[in-house]
Amino acid sequence: MQAPSTRYILTRALFLIVALVAFLFGVSYFKKKQRQSAILTELKSLASDSSYFQQFYAEDAQKSLVKAVALLAESKQLGIAPEKAIDLSLNIEGNMFATKTEAPEPTPRQKIVRTSLSTNYENFLKLGYTADFNTLDSMREGKLPPIPSGPESGKKPVISTLIDSSMSPGIEKVIANLVIRPPDSKGPVSSDLEIAAAKQLARDLADAKLIEEPVRDRILKDLTPATK
Repeated sequence: MQAPSTRYILTRALFLIVALVAFLFGVSYFKKKQRQSAILTELKSLASDSSYFQQFYAEDAQKSLVKAVALLAESKQLGIAPEKAIDLSLNIEGNMFATKTEAPEPTPRQKIVRTSLSTNYENFLKLGYTADFNTLDSMREGKLPPIPSGPESGKKPVISTLIDSSMSPGIEKVIANLVIRPPDSKGPVSSDLEIAAAKQLARDLADAKLIEEPVRDRILKDLTPATK
């Protein structure tokens, strides 16, 4: 029997290599899509009314915020922009391929969640974090690791409230009221921008029927002297 030619052997070898590469690419693509779906499912759970506005404990609210930011960072790694991941988790966009014209107008509660998650993801980046394995692994447990670089390197950021609990008891358990801030920022909001954000949140919570108008007015009144 005649031995296979060199050309035949090379052709078969090339075919097997191409088939193997295609198989590995397919497996990788499937795993990527599977993980994207899992991220959106978990983010949808964290962004639900029962989670975002009705936590039992302040510590759980803080952990949930950290987990949500980690999911946004990972979603970007996998090709879904954080703002798109937020909208998909809130059902503002029906699917990954929906256009802006097809998207429904967000509800007041959805707007609150969108603003909160976007702001905290931006703060995550401003503090110098990247979506590396150790950072995401820690944040999946609800823990912010030490800041990796910059003037605050080695320190841990804090999670503060925009509206202090003295103004509205229990609001420290509302994820939408939490903000990731630099170290040594444990006190109440103090800058004009932070006060403006706190006032806007009070208005938004009232618009979403999450607090009563008298509560909103009391919060706005309590915040006003700080601007003088």
